[in-house]
Amino acid sequence: MSILVSFIIGLVFALIGWMLMKYPPENINSSLGYKTPFAMKNKETWKEGNRFCGKMLFIGGIIFIPFSIFFRYLYINNISLSLRISLMGLLVIAIACIVYTEIHLKIIFDKTGIRK
Repeated sequence: MSILVSFIIGLVFALIGWMLMKYPPENINSSLGYKTPFAMKNKETWKEGNRFCGKMLFIGGIIFIPFSIFFRYLYINNISLSLRISLMGLLVIAIACIVYTEIHLKIIFDKTGIRK
């Protein structure tokens, strides 16, 4: 993965996160937004889930850029290893966004989706 590709991937994550934070989908739908059963319970959980996941994606995208570039230079002679490390970093960011967003929603809302 070249440095330019790493930068673009991190930038795309950050832009998607920014869009979810600033312009979350208005209506609950199955095509756009943060879609888990708990986040889709009602409009309030939908809005909060998209806002928080967007924040996590934005932060993750910003962190991914230097992370990926660092490992690209660290393993300059082993491109395959640097690619695997970068892809694992993306996977960790994606999973962390989902896990932390679900934890955040469960702290704020009860099981029925009503704010505590």
